[in-house]
Amino acid sequence: MSNKNQLGEMLTEHEMWQQKILSYRDELEQFNNILGKIVKLNPDSDKLRKIEHFQNQFILQNENLDIMRHDFKQHENSIEALQNEVSADPEIKINQQHEDQKVRLTDFEKIFGDLKKEFEFFQST
Repeated sequence: MSNKNQLGEMLTEHEMWQQKILSYRDELEQFNNILGKIVKLNPDSDKLRKIEHFQNQFILQNENLDIMRHDFKQHENSIEALQNEVSADPEIKINQQHEDQKVRLTDFEKIFGDLKKEFEFFQST
């Protein structure tokens, strides 16, 4: 695979990552709406503690998404700059950064999946 193709594949992967981030944001917004309905239906103190826990988690995950989105965009700009160079020889640094970003998104997805399961369990109780 040529270096230009490799850079193009990285950019395509970044587009998918940005779409995932938007999807997670939408899901967090839906979760917050559900919390609002739960508060109206059952405002007892035990539920309120759990609701506050989830609100804090949703805020934290939204902040994580903001940071990742920004960092991914910075990395994407670096890829585009390399792609526009005549030689377009991606440095090892770009490849490592890309792998690091991929791991970061995978880690977020695991944490988000666990939070989602916890929230679904909360809703069912």
